[in-house]
Formats: sequence, structure tokens, C-alpha cells
Amino acid sequence: MIRADSAFYPPSDPHASGHLAVDDVHAIYWEETGNPNGVPLVVLHGGPGGGIRWFHGRVADPQRFRIIVFDQRGSGKSTPFGAIEQNTTQHLVSDLEALRRHLGIETWIVLGGSWGSALALAYAEAHPLSCRALIVFGVIVERRADLWWWWEGARFVYPEVWETFRDALPPEERDNLRENYVRRVLDPDPSIHGPAAAAWARYEAQTLDVWPDRAFIDGIAVSNATIGAARIFAHYDRHNFFLAEEQLFHNAHRLAGIPGSIINGRFDMCTPPRAAFELHKLWPQAEFTIVPAAGHRWTDELIAHALVRAVARAADLTMRV
Repeated sequence: MIRADSAFYPPSDPHASGHLAVDDVHAIYWEETGNPNGVPLVVLHGGPGGGIRWFHGRVADPQRFRIIVFDQRGSGKSTPFGAIEQNTTQHLVSDLEALRRHLGIETWIVLGGSWGSALALAYAEAHPLSCRALIVFGVIVERRADLWWWWEGARFVYPEVWETFRDALPPEERDNLRENYVRRVLDPDPSIHGPAAAAWARYEAQTLDVWPDRAFIDGIAVSNATIGAARIFAHYDRHNFFLAEEQLFHNAHRLAGIPGSIINGRFDMCTPPRAAFELHKLWPQAEFTIVPAAGHRWTDELIAHALVRAVARAADLTMRV
């Protein structure tokens, strides 16, 4: 049963975990909860660089699902932490297939949110036969328009937040936030990359919720975790997330036949609903849900309820096939 005070299922300890060496640099950390004989579900975190969070393994009934979560390259408990060498979208897609084979799974439900939605789409388009269903929310496909919104467009809704972010740079660098923040975060000097990473994290955190968590935002500081996550994000941003313009839309025909759900908060200011709507036009068999009064986070209760429902629906659909 779902707890009365939350959309999420109660916590459960992993019954299996480990590090999978995926090349001569990286080993990805994975863990598994739920029913070892249940419907396989893999959950893809955001970022890039975000890592596993407490809620990722709690979006599905542990009695019904075999739930797999993992830290993408350079994230969380994956090693080496913060590494950007041999770290691209294509590497992450390959890692997902390697993990599926390592765990002996024939097909699985793939769920990705935020950056995880782009990764889930890239994976499903590359390996459609591995996906018994696909769920994406907080949809972003990393087009130039999407990146412009994150770096510049959000100022129309968060003018004071954006100006604080802008003004954390020296005056001579404020004409190109994207270029200068990426350069600073990737600079080897801690006195340069540390403050830039913290300013970046504070800016993003204030765009994620309809009702921002002020204590959480005020607690963001220069730390290894903040720097590592920002470093990976900056590396991906510098390379346009290793995706050609419109690539995920151009290849959306490969999703035909995969049942799924597209979910977006109406007031998601990090990844506005436009991309989700455009994806649905290219993948019409997916259920499309705009959640009123909801933002971007997994832990937005309205989003959480929609995710839990979508996961259960995906299992119901695929069990009938």
C-alpha cells in the first residue's frame, strides 16, 4: 500500500548492489530493491551529475516490481567521482545496455526525469527492443531553445533569481552566462570553480519548485558534491549534451510500438511543458499528462502521484501484451 501521507512507497533496503566496470575508466554503482522476480523497472536520475536520490526507488510497488537504480558516470557512488573523461550521452546509453545484460534482464520499463528524460529517450531510440515501456517527465530534449531557456529565458519568470546568478560573475563576463559559467566550473582552480558551482546550484534550485524550499537553497555551499555535479553538467552543456539539434525528435519514430507516458508540470520552469507536448505529437500512443500547479521535482506531490500511477499503468499494459 502507498502511505497515506505520500505518493511514494515506503523505503526498502537494497537486496543487491555493486559496481559494474563499463570501461577502463568508469565503474557505475547500481542497486536493486523490490521483488527479484517482479517487473523490471530502471530509474534514470537527472543532472547530468545528479546521482541516486531517496525517492528514485520508491515510485513503484516493491512487491510487484524489481526496481533498479544507478549512478551515471561520475555521479554519486560511481567511480571516479566527477570524472568527465569518456563521459558522453552515448557512453551512458551503452552503460544502460551493459547493466541490463549484467542483471540478466530481457526487457525493462525505463523511467527518466529531467535530464533522465533525455537519456531515456536516447536509450529507447537506440535500443527499442529492450524497452517494454517508457515513462518520461520534466521533459527536455536539449535543443538550442531548451538551453536558451535555462540560461536566459527563465529570467522572465525569475528576474531577481537570474540577476543574482548573473551578478555572481565579474561585470565583463555577464554578457554570456553560459560560456563563462561553463568555463569557470571546468577551471582547475578551486577558487574559480567552487563559487561558480555553488552559484549555479542555487540558481537551478530556485527554478525547480512552485514553492521553493528556502532552507535547502540557503544551505547550498561549495562542496565536493556540488562541484562534482556542476562539473559533469558543465561538461555536457559545453558539448550540447552530445546530441545533434532535434536528434531526439528526429528519431522519435523509433518509439512506435513502445507503450508509455509523458508527464510534465504545468508550472515547471526548469523544463517547461512545450517539449513534452511536441514529443507527444511525435509519439501519440503515449499517454500525455500535464499536471496542474506542479513544478519540476520528483518530490512535488502532484508529480509523484502521476509517476506512481504511470509506473503501475505501464506494468498493466505490458502484462496484457
